[in-house]
Amino acid sequence: MPNTTKLTVRYAETDQMGVVHHAVYPVWFEMARTDYIKALGMSYAKMEEDGVMLPVAAIGCKYRQPAKYDEEITVVARITRLNAARIEFYYEAILPNGEVACEGTSSHAFVDAETFHPINFKKRCPEFFEVLEKCAKEDMADCTK
Repeated sequence: MPNTTKLTVRYAETDQMGVVHHAVYPVWFEMARTDYIKALGMSYAKMEEDGVMLPVAAIGCKYRQPAKYDEEITVVARITRLNAARIEFYYEAILPNGEVACEGTSSHAFVDAETFHPINFKKRCPEFFEVLEKCAKEDMADCTK
């Protein structure tokens, strides 16, 4: 079940050519990931209250088409990999004409908020892990269609 986040390109996100600066896409990915987690009934704030953090272990972007000032962009996020220690997301930033402006991935580790040591998220938060696992299966099945 991919999640979508809509946003409008702000002037401050563009360069002198009016094109979205490459550093903005990871910020949009974070927005989409946060929205995805919220749509599943959890929030990053609640996870942190429960002693869990999700630092970025890796991030990648492929730039396809320029996004420009004042365009409405749809960022689609889906889970592509999940286990008790890590989660990976895939993103597409889609232009109003349906073309992909940028696609990317981010990989995150589940860690203890105090020690930053890796944790077994399946054991720490079994109910929410089950929700993530169900969504990951749906997202991965959707990717193979």
